[in-house]
Amino acid sequence: MQTSEKPSNSIIENPPDCHLWDFAGVDGLQVAIALFSPDITYIAPFQSLTAEFNQQPCAVLRLCEGNFRVALPAGGNAIERAIADLGLKVWVKPCDRIATLFLFTDKGLERLSQLATTKSIYTLSPFPLNRAVPARINGIAILAWHILWQGQPKLVIQTAVQDCDTVHAAFLQSVTAQ
Repeated sequence: MQTSEKPSNSIIENPPDCHLWDFAGVDGLQVAIALFSPDITYIAPFQSLTAEFNQQPCAVLRLCEGNFRVALPAGGNAIERAIADLGLKVWVKPCDRIATLFLFTDKGLERLSQLATTKSIYTLSPFPLNRAVPARINGIAILAWHILWQGQPKLVIQTAVQDCDTVHAAFLQSVTAQ
């Protein structure tokens, strides 16, 4: 995946300081508690919290009961080793088939609400910090995640690698239409 920053439209594609990892399994919640915080038990699916891993801030998103996605500032497989060391029943893998677009929150949330559609149970307005919403842009599945990243609120759009250019173009078109 390529990394590019386009300051004119405030979209950063696949930022080098954000690496996504998924882990899930029977003991997924126990792993999340052990690695991040007991506070993880209080968040519902599609909610997240800012935590720390290897003395660096990260964000942890609960996807469902025992399924989590972690945004880490450094690559490598330290999380994979840490989970293996726990000896619990989970799998862990990097999200190498997911592309990410980072948007600055003020314009990003506005653009997202104009472009994306959601199912009736989900909403993009309001879209508070530490929440995620599954949605579609031009029929393409995305997961929008509003997080605090390196001290700043960011809107992270996750989509399949093969759909990244199309989703990116949709955001660019919404800018030029304004």
